[in-house]
Amino acid sequence: MHLTALLLPALLGASSGAFAAENPHRRAAALKSRAPKSASKPAAPVKRALSKDSHFLNSNSEKFVVDGTGVPEVNFDLGESYAGRLPITSPNTRNATANELFFWFFPSANKLAGNEIVIWLNGGPGCSSMDGLFQENGPFQWQSGTHAPQPNPFSWTNLTNMVWIDQPVGTGLSLAAPGAPAQIKDETDVARDFAGFWKNFIQTFDMQGFDVYFTGESYAGQYIPYISSHFLDLNDTTYYNVKGILINDPSIGDFEVLQEAPAVAFLNHYNNVLNLNDSFVADINQRAEACGYNTFMDLALTFPPTGKFPEPTSFATGNTTLNDCDVLDDIFLAALYVNPCFNFYHITDYCPFLWDELGFPSLGDGPNNYFNRTDVQKALNVHPHVDYAICGDHTLGLDNSLPSSFTVLAGVVERTNNVLVGNGNLDYLIMSNGTLATLNNMTWNGAQGFSSSPFTDKFFVPYNPTIGAALNETFTQSSIPTVSVGLVAGGGFYGTTHTERGLTFVTVDHAGHEIPQYVPGAGYRQLEFLLGRIDSLTQQGDFTTQSGNFTGTTPL
Repeated sequence: MHLTALLLPALLGASSGAFAAENPHRRAAALKSRAPKSASKPAAPVKRALSKDSHFLNSNSEKFVVDGTGVPEVNFDLGESYAGRLPITSPNTRNATANELFFWFFPSANKLAGNEIVIWLNGGPGCSSMDGLFQENGPFQWQSGTHAPQPNPFSWTNLTNMVWIDQPVGTGLSLAAPGAPAQIKDETDVARDFAGFWKNFIQTFDMQGFDVYFTGESYAGQYIPYISSHFLDLNDTTYYNVKGILINDPSIGDFEVLQEAPAVAFLNHYNNVLNLNDSFVADINQRAEACGYNTFMDLALTFPPTGKFPEPTSFATGNTTLNDCDVLDDIFLAALYVNPCFNFYHITDYCPFLWDELGFPSLGDGPNNYFNRTDVQKALNVHPHVDYAICGDHTLGLDNSLPSSFTVLAGVVERTNNVLVGNGNLDYLIMSNGTLATLNNMTWNGAQGFSSSPFTDKFFVPYNPTIGAALNETFTQSSIPTVSVGLVAGGGFYGTTHTERGLTFVTVDHAGHEIPQYVPGAGYRQLEFLLGRIDSLTQQGDFTTQSGNFTGTTPL
């Protein structure tokens, strides 16, 4: 039994094997009603006409223009953006007019953005990238428990041109012909479809020759390496000029390595948060020893590695059974008894559940289907209307593909020498040590794993310069200082980082499964590094958008 079975016994059939752990990402679809909210909204600014000299406005893109002052519930100007659906031109396509992917594209005012475009993909599989835009790294956010959208000073659009894309077909606001999702048999099909869409996107916005970067999280640890590898295989820099990838808390390996083997050590480290009783902790530690998890993790976290290591349970001793070795779910269940609102995406969450406009990741009550509203879809040029859910209720045949660390990920490292893998330390779904163990068993650029410990160098996140000013202002108005939602982002030493042979691994303190959501400054710094704006994640100093390279309204 995995977390899926404990949390969502009524959810659609969870895929088994290496990626069973990802299906909890669809929990909101099963637990929440999807009734659209009313179309009422606060007064918005006067409608703004898009400048005719916009670099991306042309006869092909004009129909995708979004009125930045006309997005429902958003009472500030979002600036220039384009949204809608484009068809897929691909060998997989059975009906090109009916299979379309949705995108929301925001050009950047940063003069360093130049000819580059960054793609963001959420995971699932089948989860909408509007989750990332809406609650992680977009120009506006509607976080759990907040009453209205807020401007995001840590929007990745401050750094570069950004596009959030709903894929594969049938995901989010994308359009699928009847039976089309079932025709996706593996990650190769996903990659081919995406390439067919992407060529149309590039042609629509005259981006031929642009540098392309992929970013995302969770099951995008499968999507992104497979898609970027396919792009590189096409050897066509006009449309598919991949320069690097960033994947956070990624599904890149076996379930047993990413989750089961490191679970008890995770509990031991964070039991001051989980507060599980002594007898349970003693028993679960004995089981971890008998199941061979401790021996496996000692081997997997040896630098340099002594060679390829087998599955964790191959180290089991005595009469252990599969049930004995399912420590992950037993810890999760015990944590729920102590904290009924335990969130395995971010273990420091407590009751009550916060109301959430997307219905995810919080399980709070209330209207939670913003992107299913007719007025929202109209504003985003979505027609015909689709029944939107943050995570899809279809099962894709993606288990037919091996984990990306077994296949294509190393090749992407070798061909770009610019791959960043991050992990939030408060994520119990995919644990930092599980990700590191997976990477340490991978061979790239002539060697296996990391030659020295990845825990010695500290990841530095610049301090948010607006915090001090905000506190000084509020101290003059009240004895209790407050900081607005849009300003919340801490700085300092936020984890550890290590780079070898074109691959960087970074852990992020205070972050759960969605790094930009919980620690937006850390996610912002990751992107600066991916784009080559800074030399190292250990580098101290300001964000690059504080140094005059940003020609719009200074975000920080």
